[in-house]
Amino acid sequence: YLDILLDLEKPSSVSECQSCQIGEGKFHCLTCSRNQTLCGSCIVKAHHFLPFHKVQEWTGKCFEDKSLKELGFVWYMGHGGQQCPFSEDPQAWEDIPLDAEAGSVPMETFSGSTTASTMTIIHSTGVFLHNVVWCGCPGSNHRQHLQLLEARLFPASITRPRTAFTFEVLDHFLIDALECKTSASSFFEKIRRLTNHSFPDTVPNRYRELMRVSRLWRDLMSRKCFGFGHDTKEKPGKGDLAWFCPACPQPSINLPDKWQDKYESWLISQRYVVDGNFTAQHMTMRMPHLDISLSDGLGYMVNDQEYQTHLLLAVESKERSSCSNHRAINTANISRSNLRATGVGATACARHGCFVPHSIVDFQKGERLVRHMNIDYSICNALNYHSAGIDSSLIIYDVGCQWSINFLQRVAESQGLSIPENMQIIPAVGKFHLSAHKLACFARYSLNFVQGAGHVDGEILETLWAPFNKISPTARSMSHAHRQEVLDNHMRDSNWKKIVGIG
Repeated sequence: YLDILLDLEKPSSVSECQSCQIGEGKFHCLTCSRNQTLCGSCIVKAHHFLPFHKVQEWTGKCFEDKSLKELGFVWYMGHGGQQCPFSEDPQAWEDIPLDAEAGSVPMETFSGSTTASTMTIIHSTGVFLHNVVWCGCPGSNHRQHLQLLEARLFPASITRPRTAFTFEVLDHFLIDALECKTSASSFFEKIRRLTNHSFPDTVPNRYRELMRVSRLWRDLMSRKCFGFGHDTKEKPGKGDLAWFCPACPQPSINLPDKWQDKYESWLISQRYVVDGNFTAQHMTMRMPHLDISLSDGLGYMVNDQEYQTHLLLAVESKERSSCSNHRAINTANISRSNLRATGVGATACARHGCFVPHSIVDFQKGERLVRHMNIDYSICNALNYHSAGIDSSLIIYDVGCQWSINFLQRVAESQGLSIPENMQIIPAVGKFHLSAHKLACFARYSLNFVQGAGHVDGEILETLWAPFNKISPTARSMSHAHRQEVLDNHMRDSNWKKIVGIG
């Protein structure tokens, strides 16, 4: 094997171009499966529709990297890769620095310009520089950023784009983030090393552009996936950009008409498990007024403005716990001035472990002592999610013995809380955490004695937190809106895997 690998590093025994048989064959492509040596014009012609292949030139001693741009490759927008009849001379390049920042470039919109430009394009195999000529046909779309989109390139800016990301590399980043928990910084460093392994610092750094573009791409893919791209008048509402469990009972979705007459009430019941995660912290932002949200409240995290209003109006309960003193929860109640949120509280279906849309909240302190107002908001949103006609709900919560005491009173006194009319709340404690409670809690809150609970341990959220905790260090220092979108995306992916697994 090593001999063959070394043979691939040497030039071909035939000196002329293996395509035209005229020019000097000193170029070969590392990406193409065929091992041919071509001349400069033939290698450009062979890569007319393959702009992201890596080409090397034989110098007499070794092969060195050579870009298609240096060999005269020109990328024409529109016309199937052919030159636009209304475009200007491709040699009339714009005099713009390669790595110019936005502040050093005039910001006027070249809507009708057909002058060629030098573009930095990031692909899954590296960072490439290309000469791009814009389409200038009358009646066509002259906006450069839209022409890039039509070529499956996502522009990093709108007015005068000089950096773009291929759709493929953005898909790779999202999958890497979901499966490998890769941060944007690590992902782009990988791209730079793929471009130039020895000197990655010489490759243009587009980390900030990746952060911005990946947020837009994630939001667009979510809206497209949930069917909000065809009717522009319809906008997604609360929890509309989220999957939920296909097996849990949901009237008008997976239950037949007149289901009340066909099933016993205990069988068609909501079964939710509630838990907090104090690893998913969030630092206080220095300039929160600059934060822009793309999908506030449309996924699993609740709408921030409505949630903050609820916290502002809610009255803190001062009662002390009458049950065991859980050290981990009391530690979480300690206020940390540098944190905007000390963790998150979530509600998920107890049998299958799917997060309930629009029910994930941030904690300011802990689950216990004075902050039932946080988890109350999560539970109430879950109880109102596709529950018309369901009259009972099993709520499994680690501190359910304390939470349930004045829950209905807190709902009645709060403007931001509500539960379906005539719904019976059945509190319980997960089997693992029940052993840490007082003996009196066993008979009253054990799942072994709850009709319809079945063989449920009530601890499934603990298994969901394990992969979730891997992204917490990265999300900790993000902006509030960015963190919300990242958490939504990971919960959406978790639910999607559950749906596929159930199927």
